[in-house]
Amino acid sequence: MSYGEFIATVRERGEYPVDEAERIVEAVLATLGERLPEVSAQHLADQLPDGVADIVENVSGAEGGAGRSWGVEEFISQVAETADEDEETAETDTRVVFSAIADQVSGGEMNKLLSQLPTGYAELFGYSELA
Repeated sequence: MSYGEFIATVRERGEYPVDEAERIVEAVLATLGERLPEVSAQHLADQLPDGVADIVENVSGAEGGAGRSWGVEEFISQVAETADEDEETAETDTRVVFSAIADQVSGGEMNKLLSQLPTGYAELFGYSELA
């Protein structure tokens, strides 16, 4: 999948205009990059298209490589702040972008990713538990 295809997937699922889809992808992935430990962000980025991967990698490993400790509510709040949206819209946007990530990432890598995040993140990716 290319960057354009990833954006198109998000655009279709979220019913966004093109420029809005790119803005949402950037807000959600930049926040995810901040949340993840640096090594996890790099492993995730390895399975994402160029351009999409760059967003995750460019902000990964906040707080000295360990990532942020945001729970789901804090994560959504941060996406809302980054995207300049209300939290309900930010949660919807996060689910749309995360579903596109879940389609792109292998089951094993998805399990590793979800095992490093608190309860509740799996649901945002469209899973009830580990993949």
